[in-house]
Amino acid sequence: MKKLIIASLTLTLLLQVQAQYDPEALTVLDAMSNKYKKVKSFKASFSQKLTNESAGLDETISGDIAVKGDMYVLDVAGQKIFNDGTDIYTFNAEVNEVTISTYDPEESEITLSNVYDLYKNGFKYALAEEKSNGDRLIELDPESRDKSYFKIRMTINAKDELKSFTVFERTGNKYVYSINSFTPANLADSYFTFDTSEYPNVEVIDFR
Repeated sequence: MKKLIIASLTLTLLLQVQAQYDPEALTVLDAMSNKYKKVKSFKASFSQKLTNESAGLDETISGDIAVKGDMYVLDVAGQKIFNDGTDIYTFNAEVNEVTISTYDPEESEITLSNVYDLYKNGFKYALAEEKSNGDRLIELDPESRDKSYFKIRMTINAKDELKSFTVFERTGNKYVYSINSFTPANLADSYFTFDTSEYPNVEVIDFR
């Protein structure tokens, strides 16, 4: 009986480990990541839906992003954010003001510039569901409990394309990002640099 209990516990632990680092999920994630790695730079349009049942939140906004490596230009909610890989410039057209801060990859938000490789560092992953249309639902669980979110759910189609991802925050907020279009583009590094000469009389607030 004692041996049976030990064997049962060993099997349970083994199944837990496999569920945390599911090889099927890894295969899907690697295929998706490798597909996007072949694209040097791209432009995409997306929508973001924020819901929180307890707070009565249900908001949707749309935006556009251009990405090249760690660099991106994000145009959303009346702001245009330039990340040149070193600094982040947040431009508010309404007040003609740009705020500059140092880019810290460790503290950066989850965006279309980093979501494709997110699983490679500090995450457990599992294939939650495979739908009849070929969509695979992958769930990522951050190993660190210091994150503001406790789960990310990705929908990856049969062509290994990321269709959407959902971020579940500990506050109850749920962010659903849907990728509406994705277009490879040949973008120069200068595209991701905020040029003050192109914005006459812009007020610069530098926090670097």
